[in-house]
Amino acid sequence: MYIFGLILFAISFGLIGFGVFTTLVRSEKKKGRIALVVGTLLLITTFVMYTYMPQASGEDRITVESVAVTEDGEGAYRCSVTEQDYDGLTYHYETASEEDAEAFCGQLEVGERYLISFEYDLDTEEYTLVEIKGQE
Repeated sequence: MYIFGLILFAISFGLIGFGVFTTLVRSEKKKGRIALVVGTLLLITTFVMYTYMPQASGEDRITVESVAVTEDGEGAYRCSVTEQDYDGLTYHYETASEEDAEAFCGQLEVGERYLISFEYDLDTEEYTLVEIKGQE
């Protein structure tokens, strides 16, 4: 997604540059205006893309602020891990049994740094904790 964004930025700046050039040279005004409009729309779309399409999965280093086991309304249990670095971003690990959720939460200590693997669910807008890769 990062490389795709860079490519879109390059194309949009190229179109804007072409539009400004053809407008100043007064050679092909219609093509220049179209390039300016398309380049500007593509630039705005690229900026918005980073806001509304966050990374879907990846790894991150977090400092644990709090760990809690809660019961979902549907009978599932979830281990919620809140981190200090990004204003209290919370990762969730869901499982069917309370023992599994407590065992997963038992691996984490408050104040320690961990390398985790996560996925972002676009439907629920939540970060799901896939695994703990290690402690730093």
